[in-house]
Amino acid sequence: MIVALTGMTDNPAASDLAQQLALLRASAGSKVLLLTQQHGPAQVDLRQPYDDVVIDTAGNCDSEAVLAAAGVIVVLIQPDELEMHDHGALLLRVRHAQEANPQAQVLVAVGHAAQALTPHEVGCVLVFVAQIASARLVDTLVLGAGGAYGTRHSALEMDDFKWENALCATEVRHLYRQVFQPAFQAH
Repeated sequence: MIVALTGMTDNPAASDLAQQLALLRASAGSKVLLLTQQHGPAQVDLRQPYDDVVIDTAGNCDSEAVLAAAGVIVVLIQPDELEMHDHGALLLRVRHAQEANPQAQVLVAVGHAAQALTPHEVGCVLVFVAQIASARLVDTLVLGAGGAYGTRHSALEMDDFKWENALCATEVRHLYRQVFQPAFQAH
């Protein structure tokens, strides 16, 4: 499966999230190809022996083609970006991808600082998600200093999903289960 991550800006948090999702998938036994901004334009050869391909499309000149080929599109937004930037270009990229590949699943994740979202920010996020057909708001990810993911929810995580020597924050593991849900049900 191809999983493409996108957002409004060249956000290092999206690259970090792509790396963590690929790491979790590889630790589950899948052969994973990870393509981030450092790799330049993504040329994915589906004949390669990879179970999954995780791509950070930020800064990728071929991002629309990658999004159109993805089985899952993860849109990472930050509430302050919704107010400071024109998010119309992001909506247009996701809509074009959906037109090219109507079967693609679109998941929207919100990255924010440790403080809770304000009611206004929650409203902005909900309006953004409502503008993408069939999109689901899957989780909020707590971004710490330098864009690293932290957690406030580890105490709430079900024991079945807690892993000894966990590789990443609870929210990222939850997003991972949402992205690879069909694969989870197969095992």
